[in-house]
Amino acid sequence: MRTIKARLRCAYVLFVVSVGVITGAFFRPTPAFAWGGEGHRIVALIAASELAPRVKAQVETLLGGDSMADLSIWADEIKFHRHETSPWHYVDIEIDSQGYDAARDCPTGDCVVAQIERDERIASDRSLAMPVRAEALKFLIHFVGDLHQPLHCADNHDRGGNEVKVILGRRSTNLHAVWDNDVVKALGRDPDTVAVELEQQIAPQQVAQWQRGSVAEWANQSFHVAKSEIYGQLSGTGSTDAPIILDPDYARDQHTIVSEQLEKAGARLASVLNRVLR
Repeated sequence: MRTIKARLRCAYVLFVVSVGVITGAFFRPTPAFAWGGEGHRIVALIAASELAPRVKAQVETLLGGDSMADLSIWADEIKFHRHETSPWHYVDIEIDSQGYDAARDCPTGDCVVAQIERDERIASDRSLAMPVRAEALKFLIHFVGDLHQPLHCADNHDRGGNEVKVILGRRSTNLHAVWDNDVVKALGRDPDTVAVELEQQIAPQQVAQWQRGSVAEWANQSFHVAKSEIYGQLSGTGSTDAPIILDPDYARDQHTIVSEQLEKAGARLASVLNRVLR
């Protein structure tokens, strides 16, 4: 009798453990991607529409027929097994500084600014193998988008807002996740439609102005957006044990800033590709 009871207890324990494993697999939170898939797709669609015909043909050849939009989150997908690429998605510029300083903020060259510059050189070098250039192109499509997510270019000793707890509506989240996802989703449900709408808003003189400057200067612009428009508008600073309660309309209220950042990213990505693949 004791043996039967022992076996039953053992079977029950194994059942509970199995259920826990399965439940964990289904309900484990998935990692957030910068700008979310929607934001990166919007940037890639805007850029693709501004490519010179010859460059567009080269992009299609290098990507093997896949679209820029469909590959726009490839760099996020591979970073979980290519860990060395993780630092390439951001640069930590402390908000109490005046802006990007390569020696201080990217001393080993492992940041989004240095990596964009590196991938530009690789993509433009026709002596390199096609797969090598194709990988650099896929990184460029993603990293130029990352550079324009303001919290990828700023830090307040909080991992770019990841440690700033916030409540948005009825949901507990963090500041970085809000800027990765919520503020973009507030622009509209369909990223393809949003991309068309944003592109139609861009004036030619804006494109010419936005495309000037270096990658470091673009990073500085994103940094100042984060410093003044994100951190500067919070009712608190840095990490906090008590979450900051955001206005329920917070994501929608960022419409102007988010739209311009995505528009700039698309215009600048097109400029980069038109230059390196000409």
